[in-house]
Amino acid sequence: MAQPIPFGIQNVLGAPPCIPFGAPTPVYLNRNAPQPNVPAVPSTGLKRSVNFLADYGGCGFYRCIAPNLLLNLHEKAVIMETTTMILDPRYYATVESVKFQRQATTVQKDFVTLVQQCVKQADPKKRLIYEVDDVVFAEDIPLYNRNRDAFTSSEIQNNIKQILSMMDEVVVTTEYFRDYVKYKTGLTNVSYIPNYLMKWWFDRYYNLGNLVKEFEKNKKKPKIAIFASGTHIDALNKTNFQDDFASVVDHIIKTRKDFEWNFYGSYPFHIRPYIQSGEVKVHNWTQLPNFAETVGTCGAQVTFAALQDNEFNRCKSNIKLIESGAVGLPCVCPDMVTYKDAHLKYKNGDDFIDCIKHVTKNQTVYADYCKKARTLADKYWLDTPDNLMKHYEMYFTAFGSAERKLIV
Repeated sequence: MAQPIPFGIQNVLGAPPCIPFGAPTPVYLNRNAPQPNVPAVPSTGLKRSVNFLADYGGCGFYRCIAPNLLLNLHEKAVIMETTTMILDPRYYATVESVKFQRQATTVQKDFVTLVQQCVKQADPKKRLIYEVDDVVFAEDIPLYNRNRDAFTSSEIQNNIKQILSMMDEVVVTTEYFRDYVKYKTGLTNVSYIPNYLMKWWFDRYYNLGNLVKEFEKNKKKPKIAIFASGTHIDALNKTNFQDDFASVVDHIIKTRKDFEWNFYGSYPFHIRPYIQSGEVKVHNWTQLPNFAETVGTCGAQVTFAALQDNEFNRCKSNIKLIESGAVGLPCVCPDMVTYKDAHLKYKNGDDFIDCIKHVTKNQTVYADYCKKARTLADKYWLDTPDNLMKHYEMYFTAFGSAERKLIV
């Protein structure tokens, strides 16, 4: 039996309403109620869009919330965001586009279908956009990724494909990811906008002088840090711990007397005995508003990224590289397309340690890499007009339009 679609959807089509058990309740307004006369607001005349978010965490923040905030603050547009399924057609009357972030469930697919009918019937030029920053096709999600099971059912996979087919544009984070989505789906209307950082969030923590002082203080045993979520580790031992840390974990253990290893958020299973002995340090994950401060004040000399070279990770952005670089910290990265712009890259565990030894060789070398890290990050400020206005173009210009000057 097909799952009933949410309250309000049937009202748009003229059928009686019903609410599926456990589904989020959409907002339904009384369109017969008298409408108040509302005075003009300062944003009158600006183009408008609405986002339906999948999360309020890092993905939602980098891809939707942060760029929307700056577009609003700089009075470039009015971008609204919500997780509530709104089905009153009047809500969409003034918007020129609707963006959906990583929608995949049957309820979400039904909602997108009704929004498409509502929006396109009112104005075929209004745009529907799908935003995704990680691979959602189950066959390419690693077995060790704890979120994989959310995408493995045929129902979810079919929902995603149906939603994608309704979109005027699909937006991802990298050129490689764009080409991957084109190959997997046959779609041509796929573009990419890199992840960018808000400068006023990270910039305050960059001070080359302080970085050099910390280096001198810790040069006998440099502090090395990683900021990583639990999706990088094989928490349930589905692959005999062949996760993103597999190529470096033994070398981390071997060099625990040479470097102070610091793990923020998660850590590989084999590190546990050395955490218990105090030889390796683990820190609680920080809330998003405090993340830049945590990276900027952690006292580390070097950060690193850990990824297996697989299709899922090749589609990831270089976010760990630019977050570190924003505060001037050199980042040692896997030698793969994800981190093609990194100055310090490794192919195996030996390379990994050699990179760390090289960058911490002396103050001159270290300061040079700090400056290189910051110079690279300077290309990724969301506040830079050309970077911010890529999001504007995505919302308000058609895919392939001659109006587009910034989006590739």
